[in-house]
Amino acid sequence: METSQFIVPAFPSFLTSFLTNTPILLIILFLFFIIYTIVSIVLLYHWSEYGMRSGAILLAETVFILVSIVLFTTSFLALNYL
Repeated sequence: METSQFIVPAFPSFLTSFLTNTPILLIILFLFFIIYTIVSIVLLYHWSEYGMRSGAILLAETVFILVSIVLFTTSFLALNYL
């Protein structure tokens, strides 16, 4: 019976060092967080200003904020795990 061998693709060295460099990834995550926060404030403003505070808008805002918190927390914890 033969055993199969898996060939792992080799990443270029600059990509490997970039993907494992936690401070650079934290800076990128922080910059993304700032941009995401600005866009979210604009989005939430428009939802509240033009949505007339309906129940669906409040639900959408709540889900948007909770999912955002979960995603950013998971990203930060994953970077600290590296």
